Amino acid sequence: MDRDAEAGLKTMLSHNVAPGVSPPRITAAAAERLLERTANPPFFAHSYSFYHNMMHGFSPQDLARFAYEHDLQGVCLHISDGEASSVRRMTPVQRAGFRALLEELGLRLHLEISSTDRKEIDTVVECARSLGAKNLRLYARHEGPLSAVIEKVYRDLAYACECANRYDLQFDYEQHEDLRAGEIAAILARLGDPRMKALFDYSNSLNAYEEPLEALHILAPHIRQAHVKGARKIVEGDGWGQLGVPQGSADDELPGARMLYDLLMLGEREPQVICFALEQEVDYYAPAFRKAGGPADPVIQYREPSETPVDRNKSRDRLLSDERRWAVQQIAWNRSLVASFRALARRMAPERSETERSETDWPRVASLPQAAYGRVV
Repeated sequence: MDRDAEAGLKTMLSHNVAPGVSPPRITAAAAERLLERTANPPFFAHSYSFYHNMMHGFSPQDLARFAYEHDLQGVCLHISDGEASSVRRMTPVQRAGFRALLEELGLRLHLEISSTDRKEIDTVVECARSLGAKNLRLYARHEGPLSAVIEKVYRDLAYACECANRYDLQFDYEQHEDLRAGEIAAILARLGDPRMKALFDYSNSLNAYEEPLEALHILAPHIRQAHVKGARKIVEGDGWGQLGVPQGSADDELPGARMLYDLLMLGEREPQVICFALEQEVDYYAPAFRKAGGPADPVIQYREPSETPVDRNKSRDRLLSDERRWAVQQIAWNRSLVASFRALARRMAPERSETERSETDWPRVASLPQAAYGRVV
């Protein structure tokens, strides 16, 4: 095995990783698996990357066309994104047209909601059935003592499992800033239903006072989808908030290369993670929900669904253009990362000819200079 290539990969995977975290064991067999898993990673467009655009005319159909034009495998779409054109508000005829567009473009559709309320679960199930979607994301927004919140989440997800089994669907619960990875893993283990798994978000564990990579490793057996993004940790007293920044920029403090590697490598025979949703969230802010120490049964505060404030230093047209630009940059950054993984893995993989070892992938997607953003503190 090429030791220089091994050292190069370890250097990539150590970027922004907290001290004391063990590096992955890189063997020739691991390099072979990495080559297989990076041949065509399931990158999806996410509607939250177009948060402000979708308030000003950018529709679910536009998101689908963006995904197709940038060679992505599908779209992750919140049923409320797009205002009047949202999936939630589409007529049956409009949903039939949207489904036909997705089928024509060969795109997979994953739907999302920001609640575990039974009425909202029923709504997303109805949307999924009419659109032919099978994978649904949800997260709870309960308040109260942690122990009571966990019981409420368990009951909500048990109902979602009933719906999933009735209609041949899959639900994934996102760790969304309040519950910690171990708490979510315990709920999923208690449910014991393969139709309910986890969606791992690159930065949301920060608000629960948990390092992202640690959360990933705890949730690893359950992860089926991922939200890919860049962020900074904001120290707020005894807790941590998060601020969204362009992924891969100098302000991005997340161990993005290591997280992508670890997620790609999950699953023994087949890839475990079926969707890497590129969810660029520049200027998104969320406060600390959990803190260091504290009582054994802390009180979880209620929160509204996620939102990104408007940068008042920009015109609306500039803000919308920057948002689309950041989305393209994120695709380029992740594909460049994958290309680097492949170049190094090819040199380490066993039983490959000199020709195979020297081959390069298709030219990388051209990346753009960073667009300005102003909320980094």
